[in-house]
Amino acid sequence: MYLLMTVGTGIGSNPKDARLRLIRVCCFVIKTYNPAHIIYFCSSESRDLALEIEQASNALNGISPPRYEICLIEDPNDFDHCFEIIYGVCSLFQEFETVIDVSSGTRSMIMAASIASFLTRSPVAHVTGEKHAGLVVPGTEKIKEMTLFPAYDRLRFYEAIAQFNKNHYGSALELLNGISTIPERDMYYTVFSAYYFWDKLNYSEAFRYLQHASNLTDAIPFNRIFLQTMIELEEKEDSGLSKYEQSRVRQEKYLYILVDLLNNAKRRIEGERYDDALARLYRVVELLSQVLLLSWSIDDIEGKIHFTDLRKILRNKKDLSLYARRADRKGVIRIGLRSKFMLLNDLGMDGAGAYYEHLEPFLRIRNDSILAHGLSPVRGDLARKMWQEVYEVTRKACTGMPFDLEGLLIKSAYPILETPLN
Repeated sequence: MYLLMTVGTGIGSNPKDARLRLIRVCCFVIKTYNPAHIIYFCSSESRDLALEIEQASNALNGISPPRYEICLIEDPNDFDHCFEIIYGVCSLFQEFETVIDVSSGTRSMIMAASIASFLTRSPVAHVTGEKHAGLVVPGTEKIKEMTLFPAYDRLRFYEAIAQFNKNHYGSALELLNGISTIPERDMYYTVFSAYYFWDKLNYSEAFRYLQHASNLTDAIPFNRIFLQTMIELEEKEDSGLSKYEQSRVRQEKYLYILVDLLNNAKRRIEGERYDDALARLYRVVELLSQVLLLSWSIDDIEGKIHFTDLRKILRNKKDLSLYARRADRKGVIRIGLRSKFMLLNDLGMDGAGAYYEHLEPFLRIRNDSILAHGLSPVRGDLARKMWQEVYEVTRKACTGMPFDLEGLLIKSAYPILETPLN
């Protein structure tokens, strides 16, 4: 193990006596810990003590102390100077077993070393015992060791919660990974992992964590039900349903994903990641057309519509011939986003075409953005405006469907966790 010691010049009216007391204390620390290596933090006035401590260890303890190094602190009364040097050295040894002794030294040196122990998760020690006139009585010495890093862990724990509340789920998990002294750490790790995967749209992995997560807020049980429903809809879709029943199940599943993407886009806007938000909102608009088409049992999730399906439900011969010309040899029609809303119009959904026309300026902004096909950055006000408009169009278009859009948005909204740092 490594022993890092601050070394002063001693306390007392008699300089020689003070020096001897200090040497005795340092020898006691060395005997107690029996380190493999020592680093002394010394001022120009105390640097010569290192040799005297070595000689005294032989005389007092009958042992030869290990090799040592001296780290010189030019101004032992300047805290900033002391901290930069002491913390810099301590950080080099934080992966090893290390003790920082602060039995002597200036106040600035002792404070700097104590904070360094806090930040490097190293124990800090000092010699105490029976005292006379403020000085430890020889022969009564004992080591008092403290671990300050539980306080550091608590600070990191609060910061992890703050990062979670800022939607930085990866950073929150990384902060928790370095914590070992907080009893509730594992409970929060489960919660953070759930939302980390959920934010990445990995619903099955998110639910695997969330189903075992503690209900830290009232929102988590609603979130759990929301994810569970998504998983159940996925399983139900593959259970041999009729085409009509399958369309209803898919419509509900797609709507759940649409709602989740709306919340996902809102989080991106809150984090000022506007290009990411618009990419998600574009997908919301596309999903909306697919949700609506499923009312006629037309599933366009793979970008394919079969002409035979349209033929059964399109009554206008002019419309029918238009789509017939778009079909390939296999009778598959591939149409873009605008055409999907026009198709909804042709199927009898009043206002579907107007929905697209209303959103088209925003969709154009997305297409011109750096993450799509252009080079233009997205402004925050435009991202917020697009979110509101997409939400309003979705709400109007889904009126009459057996789904509570606003309720689903609330049930899928991520929780805000309490922390004393709020």
